[in-house]
Amino acid sequence: MNRRKLTAGSTIVVFAAAAALTAAAVPATAGPWDGVRSWETATVQRVVDGDTLIVNDEVTGAESRIRLLGINAPEITTSDHAGQCGGALGRKIMKSLVPVGSRVRLAAVDQTSTGKSARPQRVVLAFNPATGEFDQDLAWAMAERGLGVWFTVPKEAAMSSLYREAIAGAQSRRDGIWNPNLCRQALQPDAALSLRLGRTAAGGKVADEWVSVRNTGASTVDISGWMLRDSGLQGWYTFPGGSILTPGDYRVVHTGTGTPGQPDGHDVYAGAKARLYQDVGTGPALVGDGAYLLDAAKNFRFWREYPCTATCEADPLAGGLVIDAISVGQGKGKARAKTQWVRLANKGSAEACLDGARLDTVAKVYRFAPGTCIPAGGTWTLNVRKGSATPAEAFWGLTDPALWASGTARLISDRDQVIATGSW
Repeated sequence: MNRRKLTAGSTIVVFAAAAALTAAAVPATAGPWDGVRSWETATVQRVVDGDTLIVNDEVTGAESRIRLLGINAPEITTSDHAGQCGGALGRKIMKSLVPVGSRVRLAAVDQTSTGKSARPQRVVLAFNPATGEFDQDLAWAMAERGLGVWFTVPKEAAMSSLYREAIAGAQSRRDGIWNPNLCRQALQPDAALSLRLGRTAAGGKVADEWVSVRNTGASTVDISGWMLRDSGLQGWYTFPGGSILTPGDYRVVHTGTGTPGQPDGHDVYAGAKARLYQDVGTGPALVGDGAYLLDAAKNFRFWREYPCTATCEADPLAGGLVIDAISVGQGKGKARAKTQWVRLANKGSAEACLDGARLDTVAKVYRFAPGTCIPAGGTWTLNVRKGSATPAEAFWGLTDPALWASGTARLISDRDQVIATGSW
């Protein structure tokens, strides 16, 4: 797919393949546009914000409130709610890209696709006078300027990998909302925090979904008033006063309900009724989500998105953390399960924490509890049987074997990167 840049006013990524979209044909070659079709041509009546337009269909005259696919831009101030940092800037940029009266082409995999408030969800392609084609992708233009987070809709994710690429570029450049001083001067600018996502399997309990926030720096960080959000950009947990993280300390924010401080003093609860972090699925399109930590000035400071893509850097635990030994056990059934275990060894020079990681033995999947850390040079053992955990070993609590007669175990990060493998 060709990309080229326009020089009129501001840079917009152009997709030459967009011109080939028709309602009657799907591209013959495999690619991100597979299955995406052009459904409507319309004229922009109003720019609502950085990801929403009001348009009139050029054929039917019907007015629609269109939600761009692929990104979620900051909200603007309305009579119903306060705006978010970057919201006014996002709307200003969108107005410059598609002034009132501009023609746009609306595309989607499913013509009936709608989102919140029944808004049609579309890839929106602006008309390019230089080429005479609808080849300017507005979501990409906003993403590369850092004016939206990555937001995927599973049945409309054909273009999501390209938007993720553009957003990653903006994040690395600290453009738009990724600028830590966009809203006000960054609070505690030297803070070093890491986020890890504890996702549950489909159908899992809401309270079993969590995000850990760990202080990986050398200085104490006060996160009182800081806010944790998902890619929906709705504020869903604000850390209370007294949320102090000394070096190595962490908090675990559970999506569901529970008793703060339980089970081990690090846990807090957002009180949501449904899971926030969607499954990646098994389809060809890139589907995922992210957790975002904003400081008390509402600046985006730290984030964690999944799954990892081909352009992700290697996981920092890879190479240092290994599957050191595996016991497939003796006997059959329960007797075999009692003698099965997997041992991890940290051969690196720093502590290795496994928040959000999982061990996949093909037969079973074990999800590491937050706070599971292995000191440099140390080992940690997962026993398949029941027992009482210690810092150096855990117990799966199974009565059936978790390891088959032969196979491979994989240690996988919260971003679905393989950290280590072990075969027997």
